[in-house]
Amino acid sequence: MYRFGEFELDPSTRLLTRNAAPIRVEPQVFALLVFLIENRHRVVTKEELISSIWKGRIVSDSAISSRVKSARQAVNDSGRSQIWIKTVHGLGFRFVGSVTADQDVAVSTPTPDALASARDAGEEQRTRRPGVVVLPLEAVGEHVDPVFSLGFAHDITVNLSRLRWLRVIARATAFRLSEQAASPADLQTLVGVRYRVVGSVQRKAQGFLVIIQLDDLIDGSVLWTDRIDFGDSELDAARHSLVCQIAGAIEREIGAAEARNTLLRATDSLSAWEAYHRGMTHYHCFTARDNQIAVELFKRAISLDSGFARAHAGLSSAAFQNAFNGYAGIKRRAAIDEAQEHARLSIQLDRLDPVANFASGRVHWLLGNPGESLPWLERAVALNPSFAQAYYAHGLASLLSNDGLRGYTDSAQAIELSPLDPFLYGFLGVMAFSHLADGDFENAAIWAEKAANQPEALVVMDLLAAATCCLDARPQSAEAWVRRALSRNPHFGAAQFFTALPFAQGSVRELLTGAFDRLGIHP
Repeated sequence: MYRFGEFELDPSTRLLTRNAAPIRVEPQVFALLVFLIENRHRVVTKEELISSIWKGRIVSDSAISSRVKSARQAVNDSGRSQIWIKTVHGLGFRFVGSVTADQDVAVSTPTPDALASARDAGEEQRTRRPGVVVLPLEAVGEHVDPVFSLGFAHDITVNLSRLRWLRVIARATAFRLSEQAASPADLQTLVGVRYRVVGSVQRKAQGFLVIIQLDDLIDGSVLWTDRIDFGDSELDAARHSLVCQIAGAIEREIGAAEARNTLLRATDSLSAWEAYHRGMTHYHCFTARDNQIAVELFKRAISLDSGFARAHAGLSSAAFQNAFNGYAGIKRRAAIDEAQEHARLSIQLDRLDPVANFASGRVHWLLGNPGESLPWLERAVALNPSFAQAYYAHGLASLLSNDGLRGYTDSAQAIELSPLDPFLYGFLGVMAFSHLADGDFENAAIWAEKAANQPEALVVMDLLAAATCCLDARPQSAEAWVRRALSRNPHFGAAQFFTALPFAQGSVRELLTGAFDRLGIHP
Protein backbone atom coordinates (compact mmCIF):
# COMPACT_ATOMS: atom_id res chain seq x y z
CA MET A 1 0.00 0.00 0.00
CA TYR A 2 1.41 3.37 -1.05
CA ARG A 3 0.19 6.61 0.57
CA PHE A 4 0.84 10.08 -0.82
CA GLY A 5 -1.14 13.19 0.07
CA GLU A 6 -4.83 12.34 0.10
CA PHE A 7 -4.28 9.21 -2.00
CA GLU A 8 -3.77 5.51 -1.34
CA LEU A 9 -2.71 3.05 -4.04
CA ASP A 10 -2.91 -0.70 -3.46
CA PRO A 11 -1.22 -2.76 -6.23
CA SER A 12 -2.60 -6.04 -4.86
CA THR A 13 -6.25 -4.96 -5.27
CA ARG A 14 -5.52 -2.57 -8.15
CA LEU A 15 -7.34 0.18 -6.27
CA LEU A 16 -6.62 3.92 -6.13
CA THR A 17 -8.54 5.97 -3.56
CA ARG A 18 -8.69 9.62 -2.53
CA ASN A 19 -9.86 10.20 1.04
CA ALA A 20 -11.10 6.58 0.98
CA ALA A 21 -13.22 7.21 -2.14
CA PRO A 22 -12.28 4.94 -5.08
CA ILE A 23 -11.06 6.51 -8.31
CA ARG A 24 -11.68 4.74 -11.60
CA VAL A 25 -8.43 4.25 -13.49
CA GLU A 26 -7.74 2.39 -16.74
CA PRO A 27 -5.45 -0.67 -16.31
CA GLN A 28 -2.55 0.82 -18.30
CA VAL A 29 -2.79 4.10 -16.39
CA PHE A 30 -2.85 2.24 -13.07
CA ALA A 31 0.19 0.17 -14.13
CA LEU A 32 2.01 3.37 -15.10
CA LEU A 33 1.29 4.91 -11.68
CA VAL A 34 2.56 1.79 -9.90
CA PHE A 35 5.73 1.69 -12.00
CA LEU A 36 6.51 5.37 -11.39
CA ILE A 37 5.87 5.09 -7.65
CA GLU A 38 7.94 1.93 -7.22
CA ASN A 39 10.80 3.63 -9.07
CA ARG A 40 10.32 7.02 -7.41
CA HIS A 41 14.00 7.24 -6.42
CA ARG A 42 14.97 7.91 -10.05
CA VAL A 43 13.87 9.12 -13.47
CA VAL A 44 12.02 6.49 -15.53
CA THR A 45 12.80 6.65 -19.25
CA LYS A 46 10.25 6.28 -22.03
CA GLU A 47 12.05 3.09 -23.07
CA GLU A 48 11.40 1.60 -19.63
CA LEU A 49 7.73 2.58 -19.73
CA ILE A 50 7.35 0.92 -23.11
CA SER A 51 9.08 -2.23 -21.83
CA SER A 52 7.03 -2.42 -18.62
CA ILE A 53 3.59 -1.08 -19.60
CA TRP A 54 3.40 -1.99 -23.28
CA LYS A 55 5.68 -5.09 -23.05
CA GLY A 56 8.07 -3.73 -25.67
CA ARG A 57 5.47 -3.08 -28.40
CA ILE A 58 5.98 -0.12 -30.71
CA VAL A 59 4.22 2.87 -29.09
CA SER A 60 4.03 6.48 -30.26
CA ASP A 61 5.12 9.40 -28.09
CA SER A 62 1.55 10.70 -28.18
CA ALA A 63 0.27 7.42 -26.67
CA ILE A 64 2.78 7.70 -23.82
CA SER A 65 1.88 11.36 -23.27
CA SER A 66 -1.82 10.45 -23.22
CA ARG A 67 -1.31 7.81 -20.49
CA VAL A 68 0.88 10.17 -18.43
CA LYS A 69 -1.78 12.87 -18.72
CA SER A 70 -4.47 10.43 -17.53
CA ALA A 71 -2.26 9.36 -14.61
CA ARG A 72 -1.81 12.99 -13.61
CA GLN A 73 -5.54 13.61 -13.78
CA ALA A 74 -6.18 10.57 -11.56
CA VAL A 75 -3.99 12.02 -8.79
CA ASN A 76 -5.21 15.61 -9.24
CA ASP A 77 -2.07 16.73 -11.02
CA SER A 78 -1.39 18.42 -14.34
CA GLY A 79 1.45 19.05 -16.76
CA ARG A 80 1.60 22.62 -15.47
CA SER A 81 1.67 21.96 -11.72
CA GLN A 82 3.53 18.61 -11.76
CA ILE A 83 2.81 18.02 -8.05
CA TRP A 84 3.34 14.25 -8.26
CA ILE A 85 4.58 13.37 -11.75
CA LYS A 86 7.46 15.49 -12.97
CA THR A 87 8.66 15.58 -16.58
CA VAL A 88 12.46 15.57 -16.85
CA HIS A 89 12.99 16.91 -20.35
CA GLY A 90 15.08 14.73 -22.61
CA LEU A 91 15.10 11.84 -20.09
CA GLY A 92 11.64 10.76 -18.91
CA PHE A 93 9.39 11.03 -15.86
CA ARG A 94 9.77 10.83 -12.11
CA PHE A 95 7.26 10.49 -9.27
CA VAL A 96 8.05 13.24 -6.76
CA GLY A 97 6.69 14.08 -3.33
CA SER A 98 6.51 12.13 -0.10
CA VAL A 99 5.38 8.49 -0.33
CA THR A 100 4.99 6.03 2.52
CA ALA A 101 4.78 2.31 1.82
CA ASP A 102 3.36 -0.58 3.81
CA GLN A 103 4.69 -3.93 2.67
CA ASP A 104 3.50 -7.38 3.69
CA VAL A 105 6.08 -10.08 2.92
CA ALA A 106 4.53 -13.51 2.46
CA VAL A 107 6.67 -16.49 3.48
CA SER A 108 5.59 -19.51 1.47
CA THR A 109 6.76 -22.28 -0.79
CA PRO A 110 5.94 -21.50 -4.44
CA THR A 111 3.51 -23.66 -6.34
CA PRO A 112 3.00 -23.63 -10.11
CA ASP A 113 -0.31 -21.74 -9.71
CA ALA A 114 1.36 -19.07 -7.59
CA LEU A 115 4.41 -18.41 -9.74
CA ALA A 116 2.88 -15.68 -11.89
CA SER A 117 1.56 -13.73 -8.90
CA ALA A 118 4.86 -14.30 -7.09
CA ARG A 119 6.69 -12.54 -9.91
CA ASP A 120 4.46 -9.48 -9.45
CA ALA A 121 4.61 -9.59 -5.65
CA GLY A 122 8.40 -9.60 -5.73
CA GLU A 123 8.77 -6.86 -8.31
CA GLU A 124 9.42 -4.11 -5.75
CA GLN A 125 12.22 -6.18 -4.25
CA ARG A 126 13.77 -6.69 -7.68
CA THR A 127 13.48 -3.05 -8.74
CA ARG A 128 16.11 -2.43 -6.08
CA ARG A 129 18.59 -4.48 -8.06
CA PRO A 130 21.78 -2.60 -8.85
CA GLY A 131 21.81 -0.18 -11.73
CA VAL A 132 24.70 0.65 -14.03
CA VAL A 133 25.18 3.23 -16.75
CA VAL A 134 27.81 2.82 -19.48
CA LEU A 135 28.86 6.26 -20.67
CA PRO A 136 30.40 6.77 -24.13
CA LEU A 137 34.12 6.16 -24.17
CA GLU A 138 36.18 9.29 -24.67
CA ALA A 139 38.02 9.45 -28.00
CA VAL A 140 41.52 10.64 -27.06
CA GLY A 141 43.47 12.35 -29.83
CA GLU A 142 42.61 13.28 -33.39
CA HIS A 143 42.99 9.87 -34.94
CA VAL A 144 40.21 7.98 -33.14
CA ASP A 145 36.90 7.73 -34.93
CA PRO A 146 34.23 8.85 -32.40
CA VAL A 147 31.88 6.28 -33.91
CA PHE A 148 34.27 3.55 -32.78
CA SER A 149 34.35 4.77 -29.16
CA LEU A 150 30.55 5.20 -29.11
CA GLY A 151 30.07 1.78 -30.66
CA PHE A 152 32.31 0.18 -28.07
CA ALA A 153 30.16 1.60 -25.25
CA HIS A 154 27.04 0.43 -27.08
CA ASP A 155 28.41 -3.12 -27.37
CA ILE A 156 29.18 -3.21 -23.63
CA THR A 157 25.65 -1.94 -22.86
CA VAL A 158 24.06 -4.62 -25.06
CA ASN A 159 26.14 -7.36 -23.44
CA LEU A 160 25.33 -6.21 -19.90
CA SER A 161 21.65 -5.93 -20.82
CA ARG A 162 21.54 -9.72 -21.12
CA LEU A 163 22.00 -9.89 -17.33
CA ARG A 164 18.48 -9.79 -16.03
CA TRP A 165 19.63 -9.23 -12.44
CA LEU A 166 21.30 -5.95 -13.44
CA ARG A 167 19.39 -2.79 -14.38
CA VAL A 168 21.23 -1.28 -17.34
CA ILE A 169 20.41 2.25 -18.47
CA ALA A 170 19.47 2.39 -22.15
CA ARG A 171 22.12 3.60 -24.58
CA ALA A 172 20.17 6.67 -25.73
CA THR A 173 19.70 7.87 -22.16
CA ALA A 174 23.33 7.16 -21.26
CA PHE A 175 24.60 9.11 -24.26
CA ARG A 176 22.27 12.02 -23.46
CA LEU A 177 23.55 12.10 -19.88
CA SER A 178 27.09 12.20 -21.24
CA GLU A 179 26.24 15.15 -23.48
CA GLN A 180 24.84 16.97 -20.44
CA ALA A 181 28.07 16.18 -18.48
CA ALA A 182 25.99 14.65 -15.69
CA SER A 183 27.84 14.48 -12.36
CA PRO A 184 27.86 11.35 -10.16
CA ALA A 185 25.17 12.96 -8.01
CA ASP A 186 23.09 13.67 -11.14
CA LEU A 187 23.40 10.05 -12.25
CA GLN A 188 22.10 8.84 -8.88
CA THR A 189 19.24 11.34 -8.86
CA LEU A 190 18.18 11.19 -12.50
CA VAL A 191 18.47 7.49 -13.29
CA GLY A 192 19.01 5.90 -9.85
CA VAL A 193 22.24 4.03 -10.54
CA ARG A 194 25.03 3.21 -8.14
CA TYR A 195 27.58 2.06 -10.72
CA ARG A 196 29.13 3.86 -13.67
CA VAL A 197 31.35 2.57 -16.48
CA VAL A 198 33.64 5.14 -18.09
CA GLY A 199 36.70 4.87 -20.29
CA SER A 200 38.67 6.09 -23.24
CA VAL A 201 40.03 4.93 -26.58
CA GLN A 202 43.44 6.19 -27.64
CA ARG A 203 45.16 5.70 -31.00
CA LYS A 204 48.64 4.23 -30.86
CA ALA A 205 51.28 3.79 -33.56
CA GLN A 206 49.79 0.54 -34.86
CA GLY A 207 46.73 -0.08 -32.76
CA PHE A 208 44.52 1.12 -29.94
CA LEU A 209 44.64 1.45 -26.15
CA VAL A 210 41.28 1.01 -24.40
CA ILE A 211 40.98 1.99 -20.74
CA ILE A 212 37.83 0.89 -18.86
CA GLN A 213 36.86 1.84 -15.31
CA LEU A 214 33.96 0.83 -13.05
CA ASP A 215 33.04 3.35 -10.33
CA ASP A 216 30.86 3.15 -7.23
CA LEU A 217 29.04 6.51 -7.26
CA ILE A 218 27.94 6.32 -3.64
CA ASP A 219 31.31 5.96 -1.93
CA GLY A 220 33.35 7.37 -4.82
CA SER A 221 35.60 4.33 -5.11
CA VAL A 222 37.03 2.73 -8.23
CA LEU A 223 35.93 -0.91 -8.19
CA TRP A 224 37.87 -2.11 -11.23
CA THR A 225 39.95 -0.79 -14.08
CA ASP A 226 41.82 -2.33 -16.98
CA ARG A 227 44.09 -1.26 -19.84
CA ILE A 228 43.78 -3.27 -23.05
CA ASP A 229 46.06 -3.00 -26.08
CA PHE A 230 45.30 -4.44 -29.49
CA GLY A 231 46.61 -3.87 -33.00
CA ASP A 232 44.82 -2.66 -36.11
CA SER A 233 44.73 -6.16 -37.58
CA GLU A 234 43.09 -7.49 -34.41
CA LEU A 235 40.30 -4.93 -34.31
CA ASP A 236 37.46 -6.93 -35.85
CA ALA A 237 38.52 -10.28 -34.38
CA ALA A 238 39.22 -8.90 -30.91
CA ARG A 239 36.24 -6.61 -30.47
CA HIS A 240 33.63 -9.22 -29.58
CA SER A 241 36.01 -11.08 -27.26
CA LEU A 242 37.07 -7.82 -25.65
CA VAL A 243 33.50 -6.71 -25.01
CA CYS A 244 32.63 -10.09 -23.46
CA GLN A 245 35.72 -9.92 -21.27
CA ILE A 246 34.87 -6.40 -20.07
CA ALA A 247 31.20 -7.22 -19.45
CA GLY A 248 32.18 -10.35 -17.51
CA ALA A 249 34.53 -8.35 -15.29
CA ILE A 250 31.87 -5.69 -14.65
CA GLU A 251 29.33 -8.37 -13.70
CA ARG A 252 31.76 -10.01 -11.25
CA GLU A 253 32.80 -6.73 -9.65
CA ILE A 254 29.25 -5.43 -9.20
CA GLY A 255 28.19 -8.78 -7.73
CA ALA A 256 31.14 -8.71 -5.31
CA ALA A 257 30.39 -5.10 -4.36
CA GLU A 258 26.73 -5.89 -3.72
CA ALA A 259 27.80 -8.77 -1.47
CA ARG A 260 30.26 -6.57 0.44
CA ASN A 261 27.56 -3.97 0.97
CA THR A 262 25.50 -6.53 2.93
CA LEU A 263 28.24 -7.67 5.33
CA LEU A 264 27.51 -5.08 8.01
CA ARG A 265 23.79 -5.86 7.97
CA ALA A 266 22.17 -8.39 10.31
CA THR A 267 20.96 -11.45 8.41
CA ASP A 268 17.36 -11.00 9.52
CA SER A 269 17.30 -7.46 8.07
CA LEU A 270 18.43 -8.43 4.58
CA SER A 271 16.16 -8.07 1.56
CA ALA A 272 15.76 -10.97 -0.85
CA TRP A 273 18.32 -9.44 -3.19
CA GLU A 274 20.84 -8.86 -0.38
CA ALA A 275 20.38 -12.35 1.05
CA TYR A 276 21.02 -13.85 -2.38
CA HIS A 277 24.27 -11.96 -2.88
CA ARG A 278 25.56 -12.74 0.58
CA GLY A 279 24.72 -16.36 -0.10
CA MET A 280 26.85 -16.28 -3.25
CA THR A 281 29.93 -15.20 -1.27
CA HIS A 282 29.59 -18.29 0.94
CA TYR A 283 28.75 -20.57 -2.00
CA HIS A 284 32.07 -19.73 -3.65
CA CYS A 285 34.08 -20.71 -0.56
CA PHE A 286 33.58 -24.44 -1.35
CA THR A 287 33.49 -25.68 2.24
CA ALA A 288 30.74 -27.69 3.92
CA ARG A 289 30.06 -24.96 6.50
CA ASP A 290 30.00 -22.12 3.98
CA ASN A 291 27.77 -24.09 1.64
CA GLN A 292 25.28 -24.67 4.45
CA ILE A 293 25.25 -20.93 5.21
CA ALA A 294 24.66 -20.31 1.49
CA VAL A 295 21.71 -22.74 1.54
CA GLU A 296 20.16 -20.88 4.49
CA LEU A 297 20.63 -17.48 2.83
CA PHE A 298 19.14 -18.64 -0.48
CA LYS A 299 16.16 -20.08 1.40
CA ARG A 300 15.75 -16.76 3.19
CA ALA A 301 15.76 -14.94 -0.14
CA ILE A 302 13.06 -17.30 -1.43
CA SER A 303 10.97 -16.87 1.72
CA LEU A 304 11.05 -13.10 1.16
CA ASP A 305 10.33 -13.40 -2.56
CA SER A 306 9.19 -16.78 -3.80
CA GLY A 307 9.25 -15.50 -7.39
CA PHE A 308 12.97 -14.68 -7.34
CA ALA A 309 14.32 -16.98 -10.07
CA ARG A 310 17.98 -16.29 -9.35
CA ALA A 311 17.56 -17.28 -5.66
CA HIS A 312 16.07 -20.64 -6.71
CA ALA A 313 19.02 -21.13 -9.07
CA GLY A 314 21.40 -20.32 -6.21
CA LEU A 315 19.73 -22.87 -3.93
CA SER A 316 19.89 -25.46 -6.72
CA SER A 317 23.62 -24.78 -7.15
CA ALA A 318 24.29 -25.06 -3.41
CA ALA A 319 22.37 -28.35 -3.28
CA PHE A 320 24.43 -29.49 -6.29
CA GLN A 321 27.61 -28.73 -4.31
CA ASN A 322 26.32 -30.77 -1.36
CA ALA A 323 25.71 -33.77 -3.60
CA PHE A 324 28.81 -33.27 -5.79
CA ASN A 325 31.23 -32.99 -2.86
CA GLY A 326 29.52 -35.54 -0.61
CA TYR A 327 29.82 -33.34 2.47
CA ALA A 328 29.52 -35.14 5.80
CA GLY A 329 25.96 -35.43 7.03
CA ILE A 330 24.45 -34.75 3.59
CA LYS A 331 21.94 -37.24 2.20
CA ARG A 332 22.88 -37.32 -1.45
CA ARG A 333 19.47 -38.33 -2.78
CA ALA A 334 17.79 -35.49 -0.87
CA ALA A 335 20.39 -33.00 -2.12
CA ILE A 336 19.82 -34.12 -5.72
CA ASP A 337 16.06 -33.77 -5.33
CA GLU A 338 16.52 -30.25 -3.92
CA ALA A 339 18.85 -29.30 -6.76
CA GLN A 340 16.35 -30.61 -9.33
CA GLU A 341 13.32 -28.94 -7.78
CA HIS A 342 14.82 -25.46 -7.48
CA ALA A 343 16.40 -25.63 -10.93
CA ARG A 344 12.93 -26.43 -12.25
CA LEU A 345 11.40 -23.50 -10.35
CA SER A 346 14.09 -21.08 -11.48
CA ILE A 347 13.45 -21.98 -15.13
CA GLN A 348 9.69 -21.82 -14.66
CA LEU A 349 10.06 -18.32 -13.23
CA ASP A 350 12.54 -17.04 -15.81
CA ARG A 351 13.54 -19.17 -18.80
CA LEU A 352 15.84 -16.39 -20.03
CA ASP A 353 18.02 -16.27 -16.92
CA PRO A 354 21.41 -17.75 -17.88
CA VAL A 355 22.10 -18.86 -14.31
CA ALA A 356 18.78 -20.73 -14.20
CA ASN A 357 19.77 -22.55 -17.40
CA PHE A 358 23.23 -23.24 -15.96
CA ALA A 359 21.71 -24.77 -12.81
CA SER A 360 19.25 -26.83 -14.86
CA GLY A 361 22.08 -28.20 -16.98
CA ARG A 362 24.39 -29.24 -14.18
CA VAL A 363 21.66 -31.18 -12.37
CA HIS A 364 21.95 -33.84 -15.10
CA TRP A 365 25.52 -34.58 -13.95
CA LEU A 366 24.14 -35.72 -10.60
CA LEU A 367 21.79 -38.07 -12.43
CA GLY A 368 24.63 -39.58 -14.46
CA ASN A 369 23.39 -38.03 -17.73
CA PRO A 370 25.92 -35.28 -18.54
CA GLY A 371 25.03 -35.30 -22.24
CA GLU A 372 21.55 -34.04 -21.38
CA SER A 373 23.06 -30.95 -19.77
CA LEU A 374 24.57 -29.68 -23.05
CA PRO A 375 21.43 -27.96 -24.50
CA TRP A 376 20.88 -26.09 -21.21
CA LEU A 377 24.50 -24.97 -21.01
CA GLU A 378 24.45 -23.87 -24.65
CA ARG A 379 21.41 -21.73 -23.84
CA ALA A 380 23.22 -20.24 -20.85
CA VAL A 381 26.14 -19.19 -23.07
CA ALA A 382 23.79 -17.83 -25.75
CA LEU A 383 21.94 -15.76 -23.15
CA ASN A 384 25.16 -14.44 -21.62
CA PRO A 385 28.28 -14.68 -23.80
CA SER A 386 30.34 -13.46 -20.81
CA PHE A 387 29.31 -16.38 -18.57
CA ALA A 388 32.70 -18.04 -17.92
CA GLN A 389 31.33 -20.81 -15.70
CA ALA A 390 28.87 -21.87 -18.39
CA TYR A 391 31.69 -22.28 -20.92
CA TYR A 392 33.61 -24.43 -18.42
CA ALA A 393 30.56 -26.55 -17.64
CA HIS A 394 29.84 -27.05 -21.34
CA GLY A 395 33.41 -28.21 -21.99
CA LEU A 396 33.33 -30.62 -19.06
CA ALA A 397 29.90 -32.00 -20.01
CA SER A 398 31.19 -32.69 -23.53
CA LEU A 399 34.08 -34.70 -22.08
CA LEU A 400 31.92 -36.48 -19.49
CA SER A 401 29.49 -37.65 -22.15
CA ASN A 402 32.31 -38.88 -24.42
CA ASP A 403 30.68 -37.25 -27.45
CA GLY A 404 33.97 -36.73 -29.26
CA LEU A 405 34.25 -33.04 -28.43
CA ARG A 406 37.16 -31.56 -26.49
CA GLY A 407 37.06 -28.72 -24.01
CA TYR A 408 40.07 -26.75 -25.21
CA THR A 409 38.07 -23.84 -26.62
CA ASP A 410 35.55 -23.73 -23.78
CA SER A 411 38.33 -23.83 -21.19
CA ALA A 412 40.35 -21.10 -22.92
CA GLN A 413 37.24 -18.92 -23.24
CA ALA A 414 36.39 -19.34 -19.56
CA ILE A 415 39.95 -18.51 -18.45
CA GLU A 416 40.06 -15.42 -20.67
CA LEU A 417 36.70 -14.16 -19.42
CA SER A 418 37.36 -14.77 -15.72
CA PRO A 419 41.03 -15.40 -14.87
CA LEU A 420 40.40 -15.03 -11.12
CA ASP A 421 37.16 -16.99 -11.00
CA PRO A 422 36.41 -19.17 -7.93
CA PHE A 423 35.89 -22.02 -10.43
CA LEU A 424 39.30 -21.48 -12.06
CA TYR A 425 40.39 -24.92 -10.84
CA GLY A 426 37.56 -26.34 -12.95
CA PHE A 427 38.53 -24.29 -16.01
CA LEU A 428 42.07 -25.65 -15.78
CA GLY A 429 40.79 -29.15 -15.09
CA VAL A 430 38.80 -29.18 -18.33
CA MET A 431 42.02 -28.41 -20.19
CA ALA A 432 43.68 -31.35 -18.40
CA PHE A 433 40.83 -33.72 -19.29
CA SER A 434 41.01 -32.58 -22.92
CA HIS A 435 44.72 -33.43 -23.17
CA LEU A 436 44.03 -36.73 -21.41
CA ALA A 437 41.37 -37.59 -24.00
CA ASP A 438 43.97 -36.98 -26.72
CA GLY A 439 46.56 -39.16 -24.99
CA ASP A 440 48.85 -36.20 -24.25
CA PHE A 441 49.79 -37.23 -20.71
CA GLU A 442 52.53 -34.63 -20.27
CA ASN A 443 50.23 -31.65 -20.88
CA ALA A 444 47.38 -33.37 -19.03
CA ALA A 445 49.59 -33.55 -15.92
CA ILE A 446 50.74 -29.93 -16.29
CA TRP A 447 47.19 -28.61 -16.43
CA ALA A 448 45.93 -30.99 -13.73
CA GLU A 449 48.60 -29.80 -11.30
CA LYS A 450 47.76 -26.19 -12.11
CA ALA A 451 44.13 -26.98 -11.32
CA ALA A 452 44.90 -28.80 -8.06
CA ASN A 453 47.12 -25.92 -6.89
CA GLN A 454 44.31 -23.36 -7.07
CA PRO A 455 43.14 -22.10 -3.64
CA GLU A 456 39.55 -23.30 -4.08
CA ALA A 457 40.41 -26.66 -5.72
CA LEU A 458 38.41 -29.68 -4.55
CA VAL A 459 39.76 -33.14 -3.69
CA VAL A 460 38.77 -34.43 -7.14
CA MET A 461 41.51 -32.20 -8.57
CA ASP A 462 44.11 -33.85 -6.30
CA LEU A 463 43.10 -37.25 -7.66
CA LEU A 464 43.17 -35.95 -11.24
CA ALA A 465 46.70 -34.63 -10.66
CA ALA A 466 47.71 -37.99 -9.15
CA ALA A 467 46.29 -39.97 -12.09
CA THR A 468 47.83 -37.78 -14.80
CA CYS A 469 51.24 -37.77 -13.09
CA CYS A 470 51.03 -41.56 -12.89
CA LEU A 471 50.22 -41.75 -16.61
CA ASP A 472 53.10 -39.36 -17.33
CA ALA A 473 55.52 -41.75 -15.53
CA ARG A 474 56.07 -39.45 -12.54
CA PRO A 475 55.34 -41.85 -9.66
CA GLN A 476 56.71 -39.65 -6.86
CA SER A 477 54.54 -36.70 -7.84
CA ALA A 478 51.54 -39.00 -8.22
CA GLU A 479 52.01 -40.45 -4.73
CA ALA A 480 52.38 -36.94 -3.26
CA TRP A 481 49.02 -35.95 -4.73
CA VAL A 482 47.43 -39.14 -3.38
CA ARG A 483 48.72 -38.32 0.12
CA ARG A 484 47.34 -34.82 -0.11
CA ALA A 485 43.93 -36.08 -1.26
CA LEU A 486 43.72 -38.59 1.60
CA SER A 487 44.81 -35.96 4.14
CA ARG A 488 41.89 -33.78 3.02
CA ASN A 489 39.33 -36.58 2.83
CA PRO A 490 40.38 -40.13 3.83
CA HIS A 491 37.13 -41.56 2.47
CA PHE A 492 37.37 -40.07 -1.03
CA GLY A 493 38.32 -42.69 -3.59
CA ALA A 494 37.74 -43.79 -7.16
CA ALA A 495 34.04 -44.43 -6.65
CA GLN A 496 33.50 -40.95 -5.22
CA PHE A 497 35.52 -39.45 -8.08
CA PHE A 498 33.30 -41.03 -10.72
CA THR A 499 30.16 -40.23 -8.75
CA ALA A 500 31.14 -36.55 -8.84
CA LEU A 501 32.36 -36.74 -12.45
CA PRO A 502 30.25 -39.42 -14.19
CA PHE A 503 32.45 -40.09 -17.22
CA ALA A 504 30.78 -42.32 -19.79
CA GLN A 505 32.62 -45.44 -20.89
CA GLY A 506 35.50 -44.42 -23.12
CA SER A 507 39.19 -43.58 -23.17
CA VAL A 508 39.18 -40.99 -20.37
CA ARG A 509 37.38 -43.23 -17.90
CA GLU A 510 39.57 -46.20 -18.81
CA LEU A 511 42.80 -44.20 -18.40
CA LEU A 512 41.73 -42.76 -15.05
CA THR A 513 40.54 -46.16 -13.76
CA GLY A 514 43.84 -47.78 -14.71
CA ALA A 515 45.85 -45.03 -13.03
CA PHE A 516 43.76 -45.23 -9.86
CA ASP A 517 44.28 -49.00 -9.72
CA ARG A 518 48.06 -48.62 -10.03
CA LEU A 519 48.08 -45.99 -7.29
CA GLY A 520 45.93 -48.08 -4.96
CA ILE A 521 43.04 -45.61 -5.01
CA HIS A 522 40.14 -47.94 -4.42
CA PRO A 523 36.44 -47.22 -3.82
